[in-house]
Amino acid sequence: MRGMMVGMDASTPITPPGWYDDGHGQLRWWDGSRWTEHTAPLASAAPQQQVPQPAQPVRQQVKREDLVEVKRSKLVWILPIVFLVSALVGVLSAVAVWNSGGLGAEPLERTYAEFAEAERSSDCAALIAVTTETFRYGLYDEPFTCERMRTPKPLRVGTPEWGMRFGPVGILIVKEEFPELDEYHGGRMGPTYTSYTLIREDGRWKLDSDD
Repeated sequence: MRGMMVGMDASTPITPPGWYDDGHGQLRWWDGSRWTEHTAPLASAAPQQQVPQPAQPVRQQVKREDLVEVKRSKLVWILPIVFLVSALVGVLSAVAVWNSGGLGAEPLERTYAEFAEAERSSDCAALIAVTTETFRYGLYDEPFTCERMRTPKPLRVGTPEWGMRFGPVGILIVKEEFPELDEYHGGRMGPTYTSYTLIREDGRWKLDSDD
């Protein structure tokens, strides 16, 4: 050991036993009082100073990544099944409502029949009861009045062909004919198909627009 001094004086510090550089490029065992014949290369001491790092966090990270991939692969076939089941439930619910009359066109057809009769008989109160203000304005392209209604109009003959209710809104398609106009035009007019929109107002169905 280079520069290592050992004395018998109590005041002289004593080097404890251990591996030390003996000044010749190697480690030699010092037994506390003298060098021994046991040596070791200096390079072998470096690994002893390294503190091994635990590998557990790395294994846990890989495990979490594998779990994410598994979840993603499951979603690929689980989500379509969920959507299919939801659509099937919606269709079955609609069929059930249809069978119970919830989507039937009968209330819409009845409203149209009352409108046609009120128009034919010039019954102002009856017509107002089954139409909205917007619809009545469209009948004459001007503000509706009972006096205006007394002006003769061509007879309307309508046959409902199809209808559907969607909550407070209904659609009714009617095949309509105007015999007087058809005769006037030499039978060339033929029937027309009109789509009526009805809404719930004041507790009943009313004609709101036509197209």
